[in-house]
Amino acid sequence: MNETTHNDISDERSLLLLLLGHQRTAFRNALSGLTEEQARSVPSASEMSLSSLLKHVIDGEESMTARILGTPRAAEDDPVAAWMAAWNVSEDETVDVLLARLDDAGRATEAAVATEPDLGRNVHLPADVAQWMATGVVFTVRFMLVHQLEEMARHAGHADIIRQSIDGARADSLAGTAWS
Repeated sequence: MNETTHNDISDERSLLLLLLGHQRTAFRNALSGLTEEQARSVPSASEMSLSSLLKHVIDGEESMTARILGTPRAAEDDPVAAWMAAWNVSEDETVDVLLARLDDAGRATEAAVATEPDLGRNVHLPADVAQWMATGVVFTVRFMLVHQLEEMARHAGHADIIRQSIDGARADSLAGTAWS
């Protein structure tokens, strides 16, 4: 993925991609230095592990990008069951595998946004998906990106709390900086 800095922000697209990239980095930091067992552990009152949380945000980003491109994944008979399944981490979905998939999802999003002529273009969401979104919202490419940013930021916060529950490490120190 491109390493974008604040100096590279020349438009809305760059800003959205930069902020999405920051959230991907937050997940990468939350998993930094952990064993597979730690990444799969559930050390807090939540039912989430870092691995399941990461798989969930990857699924969301892949789904968003596919909808923006007009190539949504095959319709599920039960969208709630499909959503729940995205939280289940199989044995072969190691941290390295999930992080590689996160990178792939980021590159796909960047490519889709780079070639999108109009961030205000409406994106079709089927009724069984739209029912879970805010009523009256026009699902534009821009909305989809901002919604994904919202989801990733929310879950990056969860990831930070889960990581702190595992070994006390904080996001800022994992990123190589510390707040004073």
